[in-house]
Amino acid sequence: MAAFSGKVRHGFEQRETEGVRYFVIPSFLEAGVTKHCFTTRIGGVSDGVYSTLNLSRTRENNPEHKKENLMRVCGAIGVPYESITLVNYAHGDGVYLVGANDAGKGITKETDLPPCDALVIRESGITAHTLHADCVPLFFLDPIKRVACVSHAGWRGVYYGITGNIIELFQEKCGCSPKDILVGIGPHIMGCCFEVKEDVAKPFMEKFGEAVVMTRQGKTYVDLQLALLRQMEQCGLLPEHITCADLCTCCREDLFYSHRRDCGKTGAMGSFIAFD
Repeated sequence: MAAFSGKVRHGFEQRETEGVRYFVIPSFLEAGVTKHCFTTRIGGVSDGVYSTLNLSRTRENNPEHKKENLMRVCGAIGVPYESITLVNYAHGDGVYLVGANDAGKGITKETDLPPCDALVIRESGITAHTLHADCVPLFFLDPIKRVACVSHAGWRGVYYGITGNIIELFQEKCGCSPKDILVGIGPHIMGCCFEVKEDVAKPFMEKFGEAVVMTRQGKTYVDLQLALLRQMEQCGLLPEHITCADLCTCCREDLFYSHRRDCGKTGAMGSFIAFD
């Protein structure tokens, strides 16, 4: 595992467009076939604990703010507002292949998507979108087959293997090879801050090894990123095709909302991906 993790790339690129600050993945930019981003909390119109670029659909009772913030992100990365499909997340490991008729669901239309935490796209005209306030944003791209995915990976999704489910769908339904797939692991609550109890620590240690669980000053922490890298190695992904943002949402109050840090009184960032 050390040899694998030692070869991954590190660092997303921070950008700002018309006041909207967001991150992009260098390897995805090099591939040149998508528009994508992971947003920060900077560049919107929300106030108070939601200041300013809150994308949550449920945590702020101001629909005008929600729409304006989302439209600002759309303008920043160049995707149509009507193209966005929002994941119907369930804090699990479900994956859904989005069709053209799904565009707008969860945003401009009522959603009838099954419970899922990852959206896979393979055609233009659809922007897959997930929400985050500590859970791991995962980006996948096969630039050869033109298949992409964004995923909301909470600790349950990580434990139950959402990465493997995504790669399986890429292979079985889209004909992808794991060795062609690029991955981005975005900002999330990292091992420095993700404190857990024994009911989470023990199964993670048993499944992913002792290195994913750490004890400091009598408290126990889990490294979700290391667990994900173990899954990606098992799936046959190439380490040099994986990029880790290495940014902790809980630590960086200046950039990110954090459910854990803010005791649930907070907004949400978003992941987006669409084909040019």
